[in-house]
Amino acid sequence: MRKIIKYLVFLPIFVLGCSATGSIEKKQKLLQETASTYYNLFMWKSYEKASLFIDEDKKGNFERFLFDSKDDLNITNYEIREVTFNSVENKGLVRVLISYYKYPSVSEKTILLQDPWILRGKGWYLYSDFNEEIYK
Repeated sequence: MRKIIKYLVFLPIFVLGCSATGSIEKKQKLLQETASTYYNLFMWKSYEKASLFIDEDKKGNFERFLFDSKDDLNITNYEIREVTFNSVENKGLVRVLISYYKYPSVSEKTILLQDPWILRGKGWYLYSDFNEEIYK
């Protein structure tokens, strides 16, 4: 009888623990997919669509970048290197390697960005200040 009670007590804890882990994995996978979509749109200069993935608090920074240098920036490739998710703060970090050149130069450069992302509701949004060399 004690064994049955012990299993009944620990069963909900086990089930809740598994579902919480699944939720974390889903959020991290969603971050991976969202970031990939964003960088793809960004690479193809679909800035209006890409702006849908920018957090409202950072839209002004993104718009300044667009105004200053969107026509000069050409991304040739990107590779997401790492995606991490902090479930306590609902924040993520995406490390992405971007190859690009900026007119008038045609020399390709590569930069490793560490872009912060934030989970709002059910969606991920880029929370960058857009002050790295690539945006200037």
